[in-house]
Amino acid sequence: MLNQPVALVLTIASDERLFAAAVGDYPDKQIYRGAVEALQGLETNPASVIVIESPLDDMSVTEIAEAIQEINGDRQHYSYIIVVGKDPSEALLERFEHNLDAFIHFDGQSEQLRMLAQQIKVGTRTAARINQLTNENIGLQAHCDVLEKGQLLDPLTGLGNRRYAEQTLTDSIRQIESRGGAICFLMISVENYSDVAEQYDQKIADQLLIAISNRIQQLVRPLDIVTYFEPGRFALILLQGSIDQCRAECYQHIFDGITLKSYTTPVGYLPANIGMSICASEAHSGPPNRQVMIQTARENLKGSFDSGRILVKHLST
Repeated sequence: MLNQPVALVLTIASDERLFAAAVGDYPDKQIYRGAVEALQGLETNPASVIVIESPLDDMSVTEIAEAIQEINGDRQHYSYIIVVGKDPSEALLERFEHNLDAFIHFDGQSEQLRMLAQQIKVGTRTAARINQLTNENIGLQAHCDVLEKGQLLDPLTGLGNRRYAEQTLTDSIRQIESRGGAICFLMISVENYSDVAEQYDQKIADQLLIAISNRIQQLVRPLDIVTYFEPGRFALILLQGSIDQCRAECYQHIFDGITLKSYTTPVGYLPANIGMSICASEAHSGPPNRQVMIQTARENLKGSFDSGRILVKHLST
């Protein structure tokens, strides 16, 4: 038996007892005398199968079907909707592509009553399966969200991901507040990443990124943090003794070390066309804002690529 009730949405009709007989095996059946009353009931009692007698006095079948779908959409629930009547209109038949599931020609004959009972059983199984799959999908999505929140590594490069970069940047800001020094947030954009993916394929573009990732790690100090921040972009978090050590010439070796090398891929040697920008700050003029540092570095990447040089912004000056 279903966990959700089978709701019958009926007008005031002399054949009401016949409709009730069609669902006599379902203890949770509900009979409503009109569309408005039925919709009010559905707000608190989700239905697995809904039978609508056509025509309705207080609302068209199309209108009530759309209202039912809206109620169900809010709770991510599915109802199998059966329309019972003598002759369906053209407008009603068109709605079967969207909100309705079955039409039963009915004028009180016992054979038609058996057909209605069979259709309710079909609807019961269909609704149960769809609602089960919906609930399972919601559970899986919630589980994926939990896993994603705890994930700190980028699966492609093996580096820390954006979440790890943001956490490390926050920790580094706290460190310069308590111990002094300066923090340098450095972003590297591989400007030809999307071009390589378009010209060849994503696998080739990914291999280029992995090669650049390995090269960057060879060019930094052991305690410097290298992360893969977003598609085609790396972020480095570096602590320095003073803001004077956060100038372009201090990191020119990284810029040259990446750009002056071609990278081996299955389609041959590919260059890395990059932009590099730096946002740096000290704590003596007030702790820097993490998002401001990230946004400042990101905004300067295009200008760096166009000019062919490292762009630097010091927030404390």
